[in-house]
Amino acid sequence: MQDTNDIKPIKFSLRFYIGIILLTTNQPIGWAAMLICNAIAIDKQNIFFTYLGVAFYALSWGMLGLGVLLAGPEGVRYSRLLLKRAWRYCTRFFKRGKRM
Repeated sequence: MQDTNDIKPIKFSLRFYIGIILLTTNQPIGWAAMLICNAIAIDKQNIFFTYLGVAFYALSWGMLGLGVLLAGPEGVRYSRLLLKRAWRYCTRFFKRGKRM
């Protein structure tokens, strides 16, 4: 058994944190860009904005790939944990409603 005084906290690199940021933000950015661009396309009746939304969505997949490369397997596990916690918080918040 290891003594708890001998355990040093793990220090992650800037590369790891950038990977985590890319992993956790790629989906919201991709879906929001598609939603906004398609709303503009419907309003302006111009297909260009739909293509622009698809380009932003594809860019979010690039963010995912780069995030996986930067953060590595440990970062992927950590970002999944962060996303689960965020989802759990949001569902609990909206279930109980706004209380003042």
